[in-house]
Amino acid sequence: MSRLFFSVSAAIVLLGAVTVAQAGLVSTGFDPAQWPGLMPVSPEMKALTEELHAAIVAFDRPHIAEVKSKIIQQMGKYAGTPEEKPQYGQPIDSSTPDLTKVEDLWRKSFDRMKEHNAWNRAAPHNAEFQTGDRLRVSLRAARAYLESYEAGLEKRDEFLKFAKDGFDYLVSAQASTGVFGYPYDPKGPGLKVQAAAMAEKGKALGIKMVENGWLIEDLGDGGLNFDNGMCGIGLLYAYKAAGNERYLDAAKRAGDWAISRKLALNWNYNSFSGYLLARLYRVTGEQRYLDEATRIFTCGVLPGQLENGRWFDQHNAKTQYHSVMMHSLVEFHLALKKAGDPLAESAKERTVLGLGNLAEEINTYGASNVHELLSLDALCLGLLAFGDHPEWEKAANINVNYLCDHFLPELEKRHMPMTETVATYILYRRVKAGKAKASELVMGQ
Repeated sequence: MSRLFFSVSAAIVLLGAVTVAQAGLVSTGFDPAQWPGLMPVSPEMKALTEELHAAIVAFDRPHIAEVKSKIIQQMGKYAGTPEEKPQYGQPIDSSTPDLTKVEDLWRKSFDRMKEHNAWNRAAPHNAEFQTGDRLRVSLRAARAYLESYEAGLEKRDEFLKFAKDGFDYLVSAQASTGVFGYPYDPKGPGLKVQAAAMAEKGKALGIKMVENGWLIEDLGDGGLNFDNGMCGIGLLYAYKAAGNERYLDAAKRAGDWAISRKLALNWNYNSFSGYLLARLYRVTGEQRYLDEATRIFTCGVLPGQLENGRWFDQHNAKTQYHSVMMHSLVEFHLALKKAGDPLAESAKERTVLGLGNLAEEINTYGASNVHELLSLDALCLGLLAFGDHPEWEKAANINVNYLCDHFLPELEKRHMPMTETVATYILYRRVKAGKAKASELVMGQ
């Protein structure tokens, strides 16, 4: 829910356009020395943005394509470049990391943090105010522990125990509407201030906004799709790995909530719902989930992609948001493939293009967004799904080497865990070596 409350007038600065860079996949705007800045707001772009959103909500693909073309023409150099000046970690080391070293650092982080997970710090599930972390923080840790269990790491049963603790907490936090909400804390900092303001606005309109300390309505903004999608996706993984029917039931309820919502202007918000519904299809085989996922991806995610694989709006051109959409597109391809849908091949082409763009950015400039490393998740899932791609592998190595050799002390100083997506890398390496299986890739088959 990093952008839960941006309005249409604010969102227009997130939509930019640029022609594909002549040399390579990544535009020169990712070079910190040539970053063009944030595009100025204009009345013309505001009108185009509102027109685009209306077309997205109406699932009007021809109109979406028409407005997108106008936006790209208007935005010039700003499209496909991030809204904030990129920062990258140096040096760039693409050598294959020593997996034993990586695993040892990850286990040490687990031992240091296992009693301090977000669910340990959370208020009771039925509290008046939720003063703790957003649910995606718990999800990321629980998923990483589950991956560590599947990878067969030492203490794998302990990893499984803590993963179940995390997923059980998520189920306890689910609202009666099925949504996984945002922590409501009127005195909280940062986005919680904006959440409280949104709650007051909704209450004035007679809308139920809060339940058990969770914000359960976003007034059409789409920001709740983020945590709701992530929690449902993770619970389906936990269901396949641990076999708890409660996890499947909770994920279905989250999926039904997602189906009931209008598409958002923000492509990555839509991608989380599409991702959840595609995975629900893979797990349950229910065609309605794939049908809804296809509507979301074809109208609410893929239209934002440029010919070079990046998303044209400056917000989603940022590495972390581009990465989450790559992860979701891997899932969409796998669902289409399971269904024997002819769209599977084109979805694969779009995914491979986007992962190539992501890899080139990292290989050229270095690791970024290191406290989350969502790009590592996307690259590893892509490698598991599509097989060897040397440039993707090189980018994954750069991420892991920078994390282990340079950034980990900073996380420890801040009392933060080692970036959890390193568990995805460990699982990938063990699967590649024939020593493990990844449930996320084979579920429902």
